[in-house]
Amino acid sequence: MTRSLPRPRTCLAAAVTVLLAAVIAVAAGVSSSPPRPPGAAPPARVLSAYEAAAPGNTIDRDCGFSAPLPGRPGRSIWLFCDTVWKGARPGLWLGTTAAAGPAGPGRVPTALTELPTPAGGPRTPPAQSAGTSAGPSPSGRARAPQGMLGAPPGLVLPDGRPCHVPGTAYGASWASGAARPPGTGTLLIAYTDVCVHGTAISTQGFGLVTYRPARHALTGRTRLFTAPAGLPFQHNLGSPVFARGHLYLFASVCDASAYGACHGGRVTLARVTADPAAWRDPAAYRYWTPGGWTPDAARARTVVHGAAPYLVHVADYSALGKGLVMVEQRGLDGRYRLWRAPAPEGPWTPAADGAVPCSGGSGLDQCRALIGHPALSTRGALLLSYYDPADHHITARAVPW
Repeated sequence: MTRSLPRPRTCLAAAVTVLLAAVIAVAAGVSSSPPRPPGAAPPARVLSAYEAAAPGNTIDRDCGFSAPLPGRPGRSIWLFCDTVWKGARPGLWLGTTAAAGPAGPGRVPTALTELPTPAGGPRTPPAQSAGTSAGPSPSGRARAPQGMLGAPPGLVLPDGRPCHVPGTAYGASWASGAARPPGTGTLLIAYTDVCVHGTAISTQGFGLVTYRPARHALTGRTRLFTAPAGLPFQHNLGSPVFARGHLYLFASVCDASAYGACHGGRVTLARVTADPAAWRDPAAYRYWTPGGWTPDAARARTVVHGAAPYLVHVADYSALGKGLVMVEQRGLDGRYRLWRAPAPEGPWTPAADGAVPCSGGSGLDQCRALIGHPALSTRGALLLSYYDPADHHITARAVPW
């Protein structure tokens, strides 16, 4: 019996069916792959979209605190200290600037958008580099940095003159941390008012201000403590943490130092009821002692026994199962130690230590601003940022817990 061959149309249909099935299979494989997370794998520099917009755009900025943006999952705001930028529109801002962008655990942001000056923020435009005329800053993701916190009034030099001598002295408000008050869509930003003259830094004020991301506005800015001769270190506060109905803030001092390293010091703790009316009232603050809380800051005692802090940064990593974590910067050579505690009062126990690879710099312009980032850390590693004088930039790397 003779078998008939398939008709050409039938063969063509079969081929099309096979090809279509292959395309669907490939598409299904692509769609099932997880999206590429934003940012870069650490170690990497924290970058702004402004820096990627043109080859000549560079930013030299100090310190970098981050906090998740309320109501914006997967996005964080970064608060930077003094910022200098070069490019088509060079400029300078002495004080806090801000940028925001996508952020994922274990990733370093590399395309932050510089935020414009918020409502209620400084009205003074950034100082421009000599011989240039910057014109208006471009809008969109590639805009240049803008001021977040303006220069504070009333700061003075040691001889009583105003802290404003071009090229010699300036006043600024530097961010010292940010945290979200529970149940709100805002961030509370802590800052210090400093007079920088030559190689000396005089901290003359501490304050708080509320940032409302939905309106991109600052409200309720309050300078709580001020002293022209310099604040007692117990009032030089930062690292805000909300817990058990209170706002906690930390301060530190190095009591014994040599050759840019700290050999012994104290970390003190202040608290106030977690309510704007209370945290804007300097008389409402209390300070920890082994015998209880006191209204006298001078009686505050260390909560971290055995610490040698050049500077500290504290944040809440409870979402990662780590509790509170303190980064203790031990000097200007990149060395650090991590401490952990279940509560702000402790007990604080050492968890890990190490060093970040800084190089270059001299005097106060050395490795500094070691800051942890809860939203960017993982259960396996803390994401730690720091200023590296070798490239005048902030770098972030993952360090073991």
